Amino acid sequence: MAGHRVLIVDDDQLIRMAVRDALADEPLDLSEAADGEEALAMIAAQKPALVLLDLLMPKKSGLEVLPEVSKLSPETRVVVMSSMETESMVDFALAMGARAFVPKPFHPLEIIAAVRDALAE
Repeated sequence: MAGHRVLIVDDDQLIRMAVRDALADEPLDLSEAADGEEALAMIAAQKPALVLLDLLMPKKSGLEVLPEVSKLSPETRVVVMSSMETESMVDFALAMGARAFVPKPFHPLEIIAAVRDALAE
């Protein structure tokens, strides 16, 4: 897991800060995007090992970004973070290629566990 590039994608700066704080002690190279368009550009350029992806964002939603990730960077894994935790939304995200779904609000340990599990696969 050491040195893996992880992209945090959420339009809420406080959520990005919370994720960054939760992962502060992990040996990761963290970067951030505030919307789906910025995320897609960064995924294409950086080819991160993992994307932590919100679903509800301006410009392009996480639902629009999710299927594009595998086209831009086939090795990149995705963990969805969202308050839209309905069974159908979780099933949809997993069917579209997400490795895990972390409901908001989350505990920092949930993010750490999801990141470790996704990068260990």
